[in-house]
Amino acid sequence: MKTKKVDKKKTLAYAVAFYFTDVSVKFMMGNAMYEYVHTVYDRRYDNGGFNTLAVVYNYKRMKYEVLVVSDEKVGDKEIHIL
Repeated sequence: MKTKKVDKKKTLAYAVAFYFTDVSVKFMMGNAMYEYVHTVYDRRYDNGGFNTLAVVYNYKRMKYEVLVVSDEKVGDKEIHIL
């Protein structure tokens, strides 16, 4: 099965690192619309690394969620900034 090549500059991980600062930004990921709220860097004590977490508001589910941006399944998804 052929997979779609995603531009790194259009991923959630890139946007959290470089585009989303302290302003609330609305973006689409899949069929859901989110609003960025805050970034949290959580330290992992097992190997000294960090997890990057994005606190977002999900308009489809009407609740706040935490997305693990450092996870490739979430961080490498393509988003569209509104």
